[in-house]
Amino acid sequence: MLKFLVAALLALAAGPAVAGVQTSIPASATQSPKAFWAAVMEEFYGPYSTRQKCWLGTVEGKAVCMRPHRLDTVVEGGASRYYLVIGGYELQEGGGRPDCHACAGSIGLIVLGGGSSRLELVARNSLAEPAGSWGEVPGEKQFRLQRIGPAAYGWTMESGYTGQGYTGVGETVFGLVGDKVADLGFINTHSDNSGACGDGMAACYAHDYELIFDIAPGDTRFSDVIVRRLDSTDPKSPASFAVPFNRQTLSYDVPQALSDLLGI
Repeated sequence: MLKFLVAALLALAAGPAVAGVQTSIPASATQSPKAFWAAVMEEFYGPYSTRQKCWLGTVEGKAVCMRPHRLDTVVEGGASRYYLVIGGYELQEGGGRPDCHACAGSIGLIVLGGGSSRLELVARNSLAEPAGSWGEVPGEKQFRLQRIGPAAYGWTMESGYTGQGYTGVGETVFGLVGDKVADLGFINTHSDNSGACGDGMAACYAHDYELIFDIAPGDTRFSDVIVRRLDSTDPKSPASFAVPFNRQTLSYDVPQALSDLLGI
């Protein structure tokens, strides 16, 4: 059974709600996605701007423009949990979005639990963590909610980078640690040199792998990961890599061999 995480009542620096207490979001709002999203955005960010076409808020002293991105619902034991991804960007002078390859967008990750009258905040991140490029976060389909431990759900977020003809892709794992949604690490899944090979240049290569959470009954929180080969131009490339979860650092320990093969 997916257990609710009971958090100490900590005063969070930026945000109107504290994990372990009720929000002002009516439980009935979950019956209408539009009403639910509007209530969530106003609770955690602020009012909607018709000019900016987003909800405006201030996170850690920075003005942000945020929009609903993805909603997943998990029901176990008759109880519902709502996993929400919010995407946006830090407002620039004049109200625009960041406009450079290295300029990240902002993501908010929020988990809400059911209540008889109002929803409860289970966990969240800072509400505006950097992710993506050109002021945009990875697309909705790049986020996947999945079981990452025997009794734990979390997100994986696919992202990548291309430079000088080389491309690297991987997935960041996010999980609940107490009342926080924590970044548990980035794991490589793809690399190629399609923009820097052939026509007298280096030989072309491409390697594609996928993440599989190796869930075992004895895992206390988060499971180890198997990175399994899908396709490769090198038939001798490893069929899989083991990526253990480090219970001391609360992060995944990516083996050097995997970084060497798929890093750029």
